[in-house]
Amino acid sequence: MIRSVVGRALLVAIGAAAAGLVIRWRAATEPVPSEHDAPRSPVTSAPTFSGVGTGTEGAYQGDIERRLKRLEARFAEAAAERQHLEEQLAAIAAQLAARKSGSDETASAPTASSPAAAPEAPTNAEANAPEVDDSKVSAMERALATAGLDAATVADIKRRHDENTMAEIYLRDQATREHWLDSPRFTAEMAAIEAERTPLRNEIGDDAYDRYLFALGQSNRVRVDDVLQQSPAAQAGLQTGDLIVRYGDARLFSPSELVNETRSGTAGEAVQLEIIRNGQRFEVQVPRGPLGLRVAATQGNPETS
Repeated sequence: MIRSVVGRALLVAIGAAAAGLVIRWRAATEPVPSEHDAPRSPVTSAPTFSGVGTGTEGAYQGDIERRLKRLEARFAEAAAERQHLEEQLAAIAAQLAARKSGSDETASAPTASSPAAAPEAPTNAEANAPEVDDSKVSAMERALATAGLDAATVADIKRRHDENTMAEIYLRDQATREHWLDSPRFTAEMAAIEAERTPLRNEIGDDAYDRYLFALGQSNRVRVDDVLQQSPAAQAGLQTGDLIVRYGDARLFSPSELVNETRSGTAGEAVQLEIIRNGQRFEVQVPRGPLGLRVAATQGNPETS
């Protein structure tokens, strides 16, 4: 009995001693917190920013401050530059105002000794042409109006011209997509579309067509650049600089038309050429066929040449 009590007492004492040793070991190995340490949360950890731990937060904040200072300096430079530009603009505006004021003061009304220039008299075509808003029409429409055509005729010609042009565009697009652009089929279908087109010259007449070409800035005259010696043209008295405006009954607007006319009809038959030389019109007679000329396309005002 006494032995069992003593044994239990010894076990209790040994357990207490072991527990004391464990407590002292833990106390020795754990760091002792100082009074400056911030309390730690048992759940959350220190925050991070873009993968940078709490140890680099001070450096990051300093970098932000440096960037802000640089931006402030740039804004200050931009504000100074803007002010400088505004001052320059104000000076230029003042100079322009001064010049305008000076020109207004020096300008005077025309007097008997200094008459105002009379406005240029409009040509016949310009006087008869209907008024057209240039901002809303094409060059073709403006030229047709200048040629003396009325607004309804101009609109109808433009509509039919656009329809034929779009038909050609669609045909070319289809042939390109389907790979038969260089085929007899394409040639035939394009010819069919072209057959539907009324030549503008036939529709409006030679005189209006002449004014139309001139209004577009296109060539409408055939100029003689050289006369070959001993040629029919030289024997007829043609000279360099002459304008050939008619061959027989055909009005001429291009060198190719002159060549076509010389090759038509009966070779050798007498043909009248209408010539303009130094503003004067006259006729000469030549045999149908090669003339012995070098000609070029040029432009002439239908009202004067």
